[in-house]
Amino acid sequence: MAILREYHRPTTLDEALALLSRRDTRLVPLAGGTRLVGLLETRALPDVDGVVDLRDLALATIQQGPGWVQAGAMVTLSELAAHPRAGEVAGGLLRRAVRGEGPVNLRNVATVGGVVAAAEADSELYAALLALDAQVLFHALDGPTAQPLADWTGVSLGALVTGVRFGLDATHGGHARVARTPSDRPIVAALAVAGPQGVRVALCGVAARPVLAGTPLDPPDDYKGSAAYRRAMAEVVHARALAEIGATPA
Repeated sequence: MAILREYHRPTTLDEALALLSRRDTRLVPLAGGTRLVGLLETRALPDVDGVVDLRDLALATIQQGPGWVQAGAMVTLSELAAHPRAGEVAGGLLRRAVRGEGPVNLRNVATVGGVVAAAEADSELYAALLALDAQVLFHALDGPTAQPLADWTGVSLGALVTGVRFGLDATHGGHARVARTPSDRPIVAALAVAGPQGVRVALCGVAARPVLAGTPLDPPDDYKGSAAYRRAMAEVVHARALAEIGATPA
């Protein structure tokens, strides 16, 4: 069982960032906890001294502006899927992607910020956000900033993901996946978006994190499928996702 020496529940971003910037101890952010708690319990993160609980930082809202939606880092996956605009973007692509993240009890707790921070290789929601050309919003001691998710490689010490922003101009979405069962997380999946800016496709299960189509693939070779199998299936799901939006592979 994990033994933590410190627990903090800040009420401001500045307080949270100051805690996460400490060099005398290692503190990590706690959002929904669906991934972090398991890592702590199994000692997969043995050098963590404590957590910084983010629940009081006012990051659990979804805002909407002209042509865009911004979801705070503490918005749960269920809340994102249920939002009347976010859930319906690209023909309901985000809602479909959220279902692939796990059962409803997990989706009711897991957060948008957690999905972005974890960047798990088989995350269909992360891939959907890539296809939507989402921006990652994060905050450091020197202030807030944003970066395209496609260019984002993670936050540095003392920084914190505060949300994601994506446009609402995507008109169609395509989603194809290969999994052991319909309720499992995917072995390989493709999520495609069509809109005024053209077509974007993202793949998951083919590299260390979800990637845009056209990026060199480096698929894992594990019990779910060999690297060769994943490469072959990537072509299949890519074509199927494009077919759903009436497009063809380049």
